[in-house]
Amino acid sequence: MFAASASPSSPIPRKVLAAAAHWHVELQCGGADPAALQAWRDASAEHERAWELLQRMDGQLGAIPAALAIPALQAAQQRRRAAAKILALLVATGGGIALGQVGLQSDPWQALTASLRTAPGQRRHVTLADGGRLEVNTDSALDVAYSATHRRIRLHHGEIMITTAPDPRPFLVDTPHGVIRALGTRFGVRCDGDGSTVSVYEHAVEVRCAARPDAVRRLEAGQQLRFSATGADDVQTMPAHQDSWLRGMLVAADWPLQQLVAELARYRRGRLVCDTKVARRPVTGTYRLDDIDAVLESLCASHGLQVTYFTRYWATVAARST
Repeated sequence: MFAASASPSSPIPRKVLAAAAHWHVELQCGGADPAALQAWRDASAEHERAWELLQRMDGQLGAIPAALAIPALQAAQQRRRAAAKILALLVATGGGIALGQVGLQSDPWQALTASLRTAPGQRRHVTLADGGRLEVNTDSALDVAYSATHRRIRLHHGEIMITTAPDPRPFLVDTPHGVIRALGTRFGVRCDGDGSTVSVYEHAVEVRCAARPDAVRRLEAGQQLRFSATGADDVQTMPAHQDSWLRGMLVAADWPLQQLVAELARYRRGRLVCDTKVARRPVTGTYRLDDIDAVLESLCASHGLQVTYFTRYWATVAARST
């Protein structure tokens, strides 16, 4: 069993909630290995908290709309859809992704019903009403809200690249962690459960954290800032090849293997993790994002690794067995 215990009031990361939802669906369908599930629960206090939350929620499934109930699933696509719905319920039940408390100040269901969405591995190009350009990366959810006084994008989670068009109305991007105001610019925003990152390619932006709207941080071209609802890190120089995803590529320059695997996981359905024993191995290369399984096969062949599958959608990259 795990030794450390997380605070009962601390947020459960979105990835942990997603994993619990996945395990629940696989267990319902008879596709889960009970021993592997128990090992996952024992791995950390957060895992166990997420599982307990899901079990409490499971007793309420009969009271929710029929469209969100768990059917007797057979197809993998139905499994994924059910897991996504369960994840939304976990968030709404109190998993700790408090969208209504900061930034967007929105209903937790908004990410599930966002007008613009991409699935893992999918990208989209959108021409905005003012002529600006919006690129949407993998596994993202957002809404575009233009009015007579503002141009606003509400990014619930995921990653976007924006090229603004000349217009007298302010251009704002809301995330659960704060607000970004464009100052005639091209910039990227990435949002996950822990915070948001803004990267400036042209001109400048202003950033306000949700809990500190009076504290304004200005970023110039070539700079990057990671921020949460309550504060921001130091301004950094933007890494090279940050926008390679626009070309369907991922460029790693002496990255720890764990970082590369985490990035690849964003473009693949299910859960992909790196074994801690090989997490620090340095990796350099350019990888195509349209076939992650082929990337993993090549990576394993060149670095003495192997992929172990608990289920089809749950995999670990580890050292090759001898």
